[in-house]
Amino acid sequence: MTREEALTALGLEGDATQDEITAAYRELAQMLHPDKYGTSKRLRERAEQQMRVINEARDTLLRGRAARRPAPTSATATAQDIYIEATIRARAAETARLAVVTSLRTMKERRQGRITMLVISLVVALVSSRLRGTVGALAFSISSMLVLWGGVDVVMLGNQIRVLKQRSLELLRTRDRAREIAQQAQEL
Repeated sequence: MTREEALTALGLEGDATQDEITAAYRELAQMLHPDKYGTSKRLRERAEQQMRVINEARDTLLRGRAARRPAPTSATATAQDIYIEATIRARAAETARLAVVTSLRTMKERRQGRITMLVISLVVALVSSRLRGTVGALAFSISSMLVLWGGVDVVMLGNQIRVLKQRSLELLRTRDRAREIAQQAQEL
């Protein structure tokens, strides 16, 4: 992974400090942690994949050359510090939201394919139920099994889509709140 790819993965710009990199990583890790997708195996796998990407991005940035500008050393947060952190949070939330939206789009496409399979299998089951003999029984057996499998899969994908939509909305609200905070800090 190149430095530019790592910065993009964390939602940062080229002049990010080590503190900004750490804050962006921490924010994304909290948003995309696999434990947030407890019961859904597919969503957990996606989250684990995203975590691997942001872990690699963090390692690339922190292992590479030092950040360009030094981090502030004062203990009190200035308006500029608040602005920078809120901006990082907004970018991290947007990056996480885009990952969730990509997963959501994939799940919707998969569900549409399963619905198509369900309808075709149902038609084949209805037609083959009228046929006599081994071929008719075999076609009915296979198509009815596909109808059941497709129905269960459509319901499961629907639940995963619902969870991803909720997560996307949460990340959108987080991004908007962070942008509001950044704007207020900039006005100070």
